[in-house]
Amino acid sequence: MITKIAKATPFEGAPKINLPRIIGASSGKPILFRIPVTGARPIEYSAENLPNGLTLDGNILKGQVIGDGKYEFILIAKNSFGESKKAITLEIADQNVLVTPLLGYTSWNAFAQHVTQSDIEGIAQKMVDLGIAEYGYSYVNTDSGWQGEYGGEYDAVMPNKKFPDMKKMTDKIHALGLKCGIYSTPMLTAWGCPDELASIPGCTEGEPDYRFAPTNGGIGVIHKEKNNARQFAEWGFDYLKYDWAPTDTVNAELMRAELIKQDRDFGFCVTVQALKQYASYWSKYCNSYRCNPDTLSNWKNLVEIYETYFDFREYATKGHYFDLDMLDFGTCRLHTMWNCLNDDEKLIEFSMRAFLNSPIQISSTLENVTDFELSVYCNEEILAISQDCAFNTPTLVLNQGNGEKYFHVWEKELENGSYAYAFFNLGNTIEKITLNPENGIIRDLWAKENISKGEEITLEIPPHTVRILKAESKLFKTE
Repeated sequence: MITKIAKATPFEGAPKINLPRIIGASSGKPILFRIPVTGARPIEYSAENLPNGLTLDGNILKGQVIGDGKYEFILIAKNSFGESKKAITLEIADQNVLVTPLLGYTSWNAFAQHVTQSDIEGIAQKMVDLGIAEYGYSYVNTDSGWQGEYGGEYDAVMPNKKFPDMKKMTDKIHALGLKCGIYSTPMLTAWGCPDELASIPGCTEGEPDYRFAPTNGGIGVIHKEKNNARQFAEWGFDYLKYDWAPTDTVNAELMRAELIKQDRDFGFCVTVQALKQYASYWSKYCNSYRCNPDTLSNWKNLVEIYETYFDFREYATKGHYFDLDMLDFGTCRLHTMWNCLNDDEKLIEFSMRAFLNSPIQISSTLENVTDFELSVYCNEEILAISQDCAFNTPTLVLNQGNGEKYFHVWEKELENGSYAYAFFNLGNTIEKITLNPENGIIRDLWAKENISKGEEITLEIPPHTVRILKAESKLFKTE
C-alpha cells in the first residue's frame, strides 16, 4: 500500500467522544443515541444539563423531548487515562433526523438475498465488539431478502422464515444503542428475491399503473404504503431504503407522508434512479438519494460512481445528501468475483464518501476483519470531516482532466474555521503539487500526522491514491 494510514485502536488510551456536535429528532418521538467513545475500558459516562425527557443509561441517550427548539448539554466520558467533554446541541424539529450523513451498515453486498435475522443481529454485536460503533456508526440496515407474503394485523408485507421475529431483532439492536433500517419498494415485485421464493412483494398491489414504468411488473394501482409504514413502526424500525427505477416523486411522497404519521422518526432514503430533474424534491424531503450504479468494487465502477456526484453536489443541504452507495470491501458474498480493488483504491472508495457528504454504509460480513479494514472504517479524524456541522458542500479547487491525467482537489471549510482537502489521483500519472500555507499546521488525516508547521511542502501523489489534509488556513486561492 502506498498511502500511509494510522492503525485504529478503538479501545486504547484516553477517551474521545465521537458524536457530531449537532444531533436531531422530532418533538415527542423516541430518541436513541449510542454515545460513541473510543478509549480504554472501563469508561464512565455522564451528562450535564440534559433536557427534560432525556436520560443517559450507561452510554445510551434515550427518551423524548416535547417542543421544537435547540437544547444544549454536555456529555462526559472518563477512564483511567483522562476525561473527554463535548458540547452537544439537540435540535428538535419536524422530521429532523440524520442531520449529518448516515454512518452505519447495510446487508446487501455482504449477504445479498441470503440475509437472515441471525446475520443482522450478529452484525450489530460485531459493530460493538470490534469498536466500529465507537466511531459513530449507528444504523444496522437490512436490505432486500427479508420479505415473504402479505398478511398480519396491518395487511402488510410479512417477513419470510429467515426472519422469525422482527420485533425481537429490533429490540436486540436498540438495546445496544443502535438503530435499525429496512428495505422496500413501490414496485409490485421487489428486487433481491431469496432463492427459495418465486418473488417478493413491494408496497403496491393490483394492476400496473400506466403512469409509471413497467420495471419489475410496474407500480400497482392499490397502494399499501400506510399498511407497511404502520408495520415498520410497530416492529421498531428507524430507517427505510425505498428502491425503484425510475425513482419518481409521486411514489416517494406517498411513502414519506405515511412514515411521518408514525409515532417514531424514520430516516428516508430513495434509490436507485433519483434523477436530477427532481433534485429540488430529493434535497428537501429525503435524507439521502441515489442515482448511480450498484457498487461492484472494481476500478471502472468506482470512477463511474464518483462522477455521478458532479450533477448533484449543488443540491446537498443539511440532512439531505447524495448517496454514493454502499462500501464493498472485506468479506462481501455478493460481488466476490468483482472485488479487485487494491488497498489504495479501497481507500479512495471510502474517502470519496467521507469527503463528499455521502452516507457511509459498510457492507461486509465483518468476518476476519483485518487491521487495514478496521483502520479505514475507524479513523475519527476522517469521519469528523464527514460529520462536520458547518454542513458545507466541498468545492472543486483543482480539476485536471478525466483521462490518463485525472487529478482532482476538493476543499471543504469546517465549522472551526479550518479547511479540509481531498487529493484524488484517479489517473495514471504521478502528480506533484506544492502547497504554501499562509500559517499554521497542515495535518495528514489518514496518517494522523502533522506534515507542515507553516513551511512549503510538496506532495507526490501516485496513480490511484488519495490524500486528505487539514489546514488552519486556505491552501488554494480562489476568486
